This record gives sequence, structure tokens and C-alpha cells, in this order.
Amino acid sequence: MREYEVILDGELATDLTDSPVPLQRRNIGGATILRFPMGPEDTLSLVLSLLESLGIGVTAVHQVDDADAPDQRSGI
Repeated sequence: MREYEVILDGELATDLTDSPVPLQRRNIGGATILRFPMGPEDTLSLVLSLLESLGIGVTAVHQVDDADAPDQRSGI
């Protein structure tokens, strides 16, 4: 399964309960990585709009395979 991975500026200090999809979060080296399944075409834009509305900066966005998923993830 293909997923999106969004790397944020800094560590996320809040839960994203308003997210349109379930997000998995991990903090690494002062950054937060959010991961979620590719869904309808607008899923990525909805998540990015939510982050923007909260003033959270995005460093990068990638498409990844589920097989590349880390072993330890925490839900938001």
C-alpha cells in the first residue's frame, strides 16, 4: 500500500484530532514525521491545509511503500 510521509519543521506538540485521515507520528532528531495512507485525491491537500491552518511548517512530502514503514509508530 502506498502512503504519504510528511516531514514537519520541529517536533509536533499537539494532537491533530481534526485530521481527515488517521495519522501515525514519530519524532526524530527534532522533526516530526507524519505518515498516512493514500486515499482520495484530495487527502494530501486536506492534511496540508490542516497543518497550514495551525501554522505548522512542512519541510518535505514523500510517497512511500507500506513495506518501508518503521517498526515503532505512535498514533495521533
